[in-house]
Amino acid sequence: MRKRSPLSVLFASLLLVVSQHAAACSLGGRQLTVQLEEGGAELGARNARALAEWFVQWRDGLGIESIIVVAPVVRSHRKLAEERLQNVAQIFDGLNTGKAPISYEVEQRRDGFPDIKYLNSLDVSVQPTCIKAGTCCTTHGAN
Repeated sequence: MRKRSPLSVLFASLLLVVSQHAAACSLGGRQLTVQLEEGGAELGARNARALAEWFVQWRDGLGIESIIVVAPVVRSHRKLAEERLQNVAQIFDGLNTGKAPISYEVEQRRDGFPDIKYLNSLDVSVQPTCIKAGTCCTTHGAN
């Protein structure tokens, strides 16, 4: 069995404590990508549920400072992107009890943009209230 120096044991312990604290402070899940049917404006039940659950998780968890919903589109399909955004707004409006600002944006791409999967998606991002307050990674109840 190999003996470890006191310094390596101390370093390993410190690394473990720091990594555990960092994992506890993760703000993962701030972005959600919703994949839609090609050429369709409807979200479908699965996507609608995923959006609603994601929204409620943030609203009831760390809180929502703001949200942005982006619909990429080529110029000839702008109306489709706007319809997709309206469908998301119908879901979020009923859940937005705190009246957090929600921005809906169409992201214009050049005609002939090759990534069809990307053009048939929506990107949703949240800015949690804890970021503005600087409280996301505070330890509550610590001495």
